[in-house]
Amino acid sequence: MTTRSLELAETVFRLYQDLLRRRTGFVLADVQRSRLESRLGAEARSAGSFYQLYGRLRNEPTGSPLFGRLLDAAVNGETYFFRDPASLRAFSEEIAPERLLAGGHDGILDVWSAGCATGEEAYALSIVLHERGILPGRRVRILGTDLSPAHIRRARAGVYGPQALRATSPEKRREHFEAAEGGLFRLKAPLAAPVLFEARSLLDEPASGPPFDVILCRNVLIYLDEEARTRVVEILASRLKPGGYILLGASDALAAASSPLTLVRLTNDVAYRR
Repeated sequence: MTTRSLELAETVFRLYQDLLRRRTGFVLADVQRSRLESRLGAEARSAGSFYQLYGRLRNEPTGSPLFGRLLDAAVNGETYFFRDPASLRAFSEEIAPERLLAGGHDGILDVWSAGCATGEEAYALSIVLHERGILPGRRVRILGTDLSPAHIRRARAGVYGPQALRATSPEKRREHFEAAEGGLFRLKAPLAAPVLFEARSLLDEPASGPPFDVILCRNVLIYLDEEARTRVVEILASRLKPGGYILLGASDALAAASSPLTLVRLTNDVAYRR
């Protein structure tokens, strides 16, 4: 027996685009229509149609399992370890030592990977701190957050395929990962220990939440509408400790131009400092 395929009509797809934009600020591109149709096909069949599924989603809280499946289907989680080597060098060689010195001998380095996808960036931060000798000797907390609950589940597992390690040298693979079933690689426990993951939207972050020394929000703002970008930059800036840094992607830089942050040119990258 074949499974009946449902079509996501353009007019209904516009409703999904509007729902995501209103709830999360996320701009779902027109080219993602077929992807959404494929990934939400089972839920649409269960509801009766994509329009009826939209009716259910419209009344679901953003944190519900059903709305989470929409986010999983819409958000692109494609990334890999050491994707932005210049930022990692700036973080480990310049920013982290400066912030630890400012915090004193017993100070804690608080780091946030905002829009962490499946966790590669957050774990890479732990790896470079170990390579610099900052870990395990100093107190470090790394938080990774992402819209997609499925991304966060994968991040917490800490198991990756060769594609996620395509920019990782064989030496680093041997040093920082161990073999897992099916030709996969598991991050070693001491490297995973400082990292915590949570599924949540940047727009839902409280402006007065716990402050951070360093926030990385790379290649995230480009997927948000203008209003959401402005709001997210305000939230990120408010969550920095005095003297703290934000590292953005090259395409995100203009979004911070009107924020209360100062552009700082580092040896390896540019950053914004409070």
